[in-house]
Amino acid sequence: MLNVTNVIKNSYLVTTICALSPILIPSVGLFILVKVMKTFQKEHETLETLSVYEKRPGQAQRFLARVNKNFRWPTSMPEYIRRGTFMDITDNDDEEFGLEVGLNYLFFYNALDNGEFAEHKNEWVTVHKQRAVQYGQMYDDDSLSYILEVMPGAVQLPVDQTKLPRNPPAKMVTVQRVNNGNDYKV
Repeated sequence: MLNVTNVIKNSYLVTTICALSPILIPSVGLFILVKVMKTFQKEHETLETLSVYEKRPGQAQRFLARVNKNFRWPTSMPEYIRRGTFMDITDNDDEEFGLEVGLNYLFFYNALDNGEFAEHKNEWVTVHKQRAVQYGQMYDDDSLSYILEVMPGAVQLPVDQTKLPRNPPAKMVTVQRVNNGNDYKV
């Protein structure tokens, strides 16, 4: 037998669910999206993930000791600059200078990721002691030498990363012996 009270409760539940579905479905979808995105977020760097940059044993431990245990690479930092920054921070030869250079690179790319240089799109940023100290054009060799004397460890990078200096493609030269090995042909 049908109980009138159960039918009314069930119809009320169905009506409530139907009425709230435009609200519930997007929020449940958003909840699922947040959970999925968290799985794709980069976790903190570990000794294992930093070992790809090591040239000598113990450099990864030294790196984490100098930055912090919750360190993450800035997302905009190119791989070759990550490698150089790692080497600067773990360098034993010129410890103070290398550490300063590495920390300045990290500061620049973290600030770039946070949009702090949005007003300076076409400029170069000079970073010293983890602060942006100057905006302007790329230094020429004489200006750069002077800046490095006054501010050791300073770095200058373009906000527009497409303007990063690149090495031209290498040219390949083949050499062949000719005339019974007495001459070479290039």
